[in-house]
Formats: sequence, structure tokens, C-alpha cells
Amino acid sequence: MNRKYGLISIIAGLVLVLGLGAVFVFSQGSSEVKGNGNIEELSPQAMKKFMKENGTGFIIYSLDEENRDSYLYTTKEAMKNYNVDGKEMNIDHPGFDLSKNQRYYGLTQQADTLAVYKDGDLKKQISFEEYEPSQLEAELDHFIQMSKETYFAN
Repeated sequence: MNRKYGLISIIAGLVLVLGLGAVFVFSQGSSEVKGNGNIEELSPQAMKKFMKENGTGFIIYSLDEENRDSYLYTTKEAMKNYNVDGKEMNIDHPGFDLSKNQRYYGLTQQADTLAVYKDGDLKKQISFEEYEPSQLEAELDHFIQMSKETYFAN
């Protein structure tokens, strides 16, 4: 009888080890920034929390309310091309304390930019205002592609 329980314990242990191993292997092969082009607007406090806890991904920091919708649309289109999602912090959010700058919320990028962060560290950014609208999507495509290959490649 003891032998039977011992054999069952060994089999259960092997199943558990194999299951955990499979989860680990599959999670290592997945990109941290996968998605379908969605951009989630975070409140300033949610952004601060995200940057402290994870801080990895594409982030838009917007100030230019007049061009914000255009920037978001163009960025979403480029993100769809590379199956990534992003986050946005808008300075016009009611929770944004104008007496503090973006660094207080964990961001080190300039306003009106798309940036890529890895573990809370700014790796690279691209300014929306630097390009004509006709060039912006191609530049964002290139920026996202290169960032994904450089910082999130398996």
C-alpha cells in the first residue's frame, strides 16, 4: 500500500514539475509588449504605479491637446503593424498635478513623444512634432520595429 502511494506521489510531482516548466518556457518566449495597437490612457497615479511595478513598454506622454487625437491615431496604426500595445499619460488629465513634472510620475521622456521603456528606464523616444504628418507614420513604424527588435527580442 505504501508503494502505491509513493508511486502516485512521484507521478503527481512529475506532473507538477512539467507543468511549471512549461509555464516558464512559454512565458520566456512571449514579448512583454504584445497587443493589437491599443493605447490605454492611464491616470497620472496609475502611470506612477505602472512605472514603479513594471515600467516596460511603449508610452506616449502628450501635452499638445490640439494634435493629440492625430498623434494617437497615427501611433495606433503603427502599433497595429507590429502587434504591440502602449500606454498614454495626458497632461490634461484631471489627476495631473501641474506643480509636478512628468518625472514625479515615473516618466523621463519629453512631452509629445512616444518612448520605449524597459524596467522603468527610458531607452529611446521619438518626437511627434519633429515630422510632417505625412512622414510620421513611417517614422513611428521604424521606431516601433527597431525598439521591439532591440529591447524585446527573444
